[in-house]
Amino acid sequence: MQKLQIGFLFVFLVGCSSGQNFPPTVTHDIVQTPGLLPTQTAIPPTQTLTATSTLIPTLSPTAIADGGGRIAFVSERDGVPEIYVANSDGSNLTKLANEITPKYYPAWSPDGKKIAFGSNNNNSAALYIMNADGSNPAKLIDTKDIDVYDQATPDWRFVTGCCNPVWAPDGRKIAFSIVHYVGCCMLYSNIYIINTDGSNLISIADHPTEDFGPVWSPDSQRIAFGGNCHEHGSICVMNADGTDLLDLTHNKGGGGPVWSPDGKKILFATGWGGNAQVNVMNADGTDLVSLTRSGSPWDSNPIWSPDGKRIAFTSHRDGNFEIYGMNADGTGLVNLTNNPADDGSQAWSPDSKKIAFVSGSDSKAEIYIMDADGSNPVRLTNNDARDYSPVWSP
Repeated sequence: MQKLQIGFLFVFLVGCSSGQNFPPTVTHDIVQTPGLLPTQTAIPPTQTLTATSTLIPTLSPTAIADGGGRIAFVSERDGVPEIYVANSDGSNLTKLANEITPKYYPAWSPDGKKIAFGSNNNNSAALYIMNADGSNPAKLIDTKDIDVYDQATPDWRFVTGCCNPVWAPDGRKIAFSIVHYVGCCMLYSNIYIINTDGSNLISIADHPTEDFGPVWSPDSQRIAFGGNCHEHGSICVMNADGTDLLDLTHNKGGGGPVWSPDGKKILFATGWGGNAQVNVMNADGTDLVSLTRSGSPWDSNPIWSPDGKRIAFTSHRDGNFEIYGMNADGTGLVNLTNNPADDGSQAWSPDSKKIAFVSGSDSKAEIYIMDADGSNPVRLTNNDARDYSPVWSP
């Protein structure tokens, strides 16, 4: 059976690492209309869990799920990655066609009216915004417009899984990552913030470093990320203008931070002790608790449910990638997918009742939806190409 390629935002484990969304097996190159402002730079107790139950779903061949909302995802069914949108029951499948191809990493705006995405073509790369129906694509940033710290003729690229655009909850800004190459070799990665009209580009570091996975606080005032804040591998937090950069885990590593819906805590994964595990701490770095300790090399990619009550994450503790769920305090651990194929790229529905994910159970990457307890898994897509990166509309 074909194995899905599942990567995780772990600089400390896999160097560049790859992302949360079953990314395509290409290395993207990034892509602003003229008029960017000059780049501004910023100053630079545990518990052990035992699974309480295991659900063993049978994956249905066709999507029959209920529930509101739409799901955007990337599909290669046309021979080139394109963004599609469908209702959560699989109906009204629509390709968001326009002149920009390929398209990667769809991200809904908070009001659901626009989608940000990445594209690459002819050794260049771009960050775009388009209407939710695919019309009026607008380029926000071209990597050639960003300084490269005196390096000659750089090859600017998105790196697979590392550059998903992330909207601020107030809809005014987008955070994203760029990995900077010279020739074949990675120089460093950096996180940038840009207004949704393409103005006021901000870089959070004034030196080559390795920063990935920016996420916004619920109030749009702060950004957390995994990287080398103050030259150390840590979970870092800063203000949205690039100031007040703080190291929360103090050179202990970590990746994939996620704010709790109330903004009081940060969930993240790390490889402490030789195993990747899911951790939670207060937003100021205090009261750090390890929620999982399975001995697995991959407990990773944790995400909060929108109501803040549950956490879904990916684990390799069973010999293949599965999606697990648990309560926010680490209790009630359940294998949600429990099938021989690799599963991952989980995404909660806005009402916290369902989870979209990617599964290789049909010997190819297809998108499924299941109830939050792992029951009633149904297939949203069914074609011979790969489908990946599911994201729910608000």
